[in-house]
Amino acid sequence: MNLFTLVLHPCSIGIKIDPMALIVPLLLALAPSIDAGESFLSLISSDYDKEKTYSLLVDTNEKNEITAIKTRNNLKKKTKTYPPEILGDEITLVKAAGISLVTLRCHNFNPKRGCPITIEYPYNIAFGNFKKFQALIKKNKKGQWGLYTREGQFKKLHLVAKKALGLLIGIKRIEPRA
Repeated sequence: MNLFTLVLHPCSIGIKIDPMALIVPLLLALAPSIDAGESFLSLISSDYDKEKTYSLLVDTNEKNEITAIKTRNNLKKKTKTYPPEILGDEITLVKAAGISLVTLRCHNFNPKRGCPITIEYPYNIAFGNFKKFQALIKKNKKGQWGLYTREGQFKKLHLVAKKALGLLIGIKRIEPRA
């Protein structure tokens, strides 16, 4: 199916638009449930290492159901995939010296509705203090997956470093940003 057809007449040259070529992409855009693939949830950044960012994504099937949660190291171009059967477990996102520093847990995962998530992170490594950030993976009214807090949807998670004597000792807070 061609979007444009060149029409040649002895008197003029014109362009005729095939109406079906316009309707099919419009229907696909209005029906996200038939579009399988990857959906971007959030860009994760830090004020400690401005070069390194991560993307949080979901893989979906042709019914727009989540088939996996993914994290992508945007600097190294490496992706880790977490299938539904492990989403209820604590997933280590950052590990150092054999210790899980940043973890993600998806509570009561449902591939059609998403799930509440908890990100646990070190507030003060020296004392073993950890804090938790709560969010929700869910669809909006248009059927697009996103990350939400009580304040609404966000597309960025910024980690604010906690330092003592110039050394990183933890994460002071996680800031969701639109």
